[in-house]
Amino acid sequence: MKSRQVGFVLMALIAVGIAGLLFRVFAAGSDEVILEGLVQVSPQASDRVLVEGNGFTTELQRLGDSEQGAWFVDDQPVFEPWLQQFWQGVDDLYDAQLISTNPANHERMGVVQGDAIEMSFFQDRRSLQEKFIVGVWKPAARLCYVRRAGHDETYGIPCPGGNIFDPDPDRWKNPVVASIQPNEIAEIQYTYRDEQFLLRPNEEGEWFVTGADGTESPAMPFALNGILGTLQLVIASGFEDEEVADTLNFTTPDATVRVITREDAPTPGTRLRFLQRDDRSFYLKIPTTSTVYIVEAQRVAPLLLRMSDVAEPQPEN
Repeated sequence: MKSRQVGFVLMALIAVGIAGLLFRVFAAGSDEVILEGLVQVSPQASDRVLVEGNGFTTELQRLGDSEQGAWFVDDQPVFEPWLQQFWQGVDDLYDAQLISTNPANHERMGVVQGDAIEMSFFQDRRSLQEKFIVGVWKPAARLCYVRRAGHDETYGIPCPGGNIFDPDPDRWKNPVVASIQPNEIAEIQYTYRDEQFLLRPNEEGEWFVTGADGTESPAMPFALNGILGTLQLVIASGFEDEEVADTLNFTTPDATVRVITREDAPTPGTRLRFLQRDDRSFYLKIPTTSTVYIVEAQRVAPLLLRMSDVAEPQPEN
């Protein structure tokens, strides 16, 4: 199931890329007036970006040099597929097609300063390079309306999958909590407040469940497949605010799932600590980041099993 979800994500990204490419190919052959005179803004020329609007503010910062530096939001790496779409959209600004020169159309296109998304690019953190007003995304046109701050002309660039200039910082964060393939796993340790057990494959690849008292039973295939499938892609539905996250006590979680990977595995092991948030979700924390993720209960239900759910029943004497 999780591999199918990854496939859907990849297909969506490919479709968005193809649609944007077609737009750019057709635009290149037209005689439309395009946006000119822009200062160069790019991952190499800029080291700070502010995206503000709808009550949100996102600050992107590049740490490191112009070639090898990485981009961060709230001290976390920016989600790479989203970052690539963003910079592709920025690159499209240099071929943006003129839509309107009449300021009376600004409200209809959503590019009124103060009511729209404002996007600013900086060099050396403080030196403003360019500022743009980004308007309403139109599903029918699949365009983002953009104008330079202080100018009346409004232009359009391809946004086939939605507004890629999103001011919500959570949109920029990596939602993938863990992604571990079954053949990389050496052991899975479960710790609940009232129970402990572990899962481990033998040399033939057969999985067994071992209880705290040392009893060992074969793992039931259906339950095992659910556990291994979920670990291939543990994905968050959101991120908890720092103020709330600081109040959560993960030293005594409701459940802990520790995944130990093989010595030759490319993926390091991890420890997933769960706290019940409500009937439909959990808080989730891992050791490598201070981020507190929010995960849907139904997504992790196949992972959060008890020993009796996984171990084959012992035959009666």
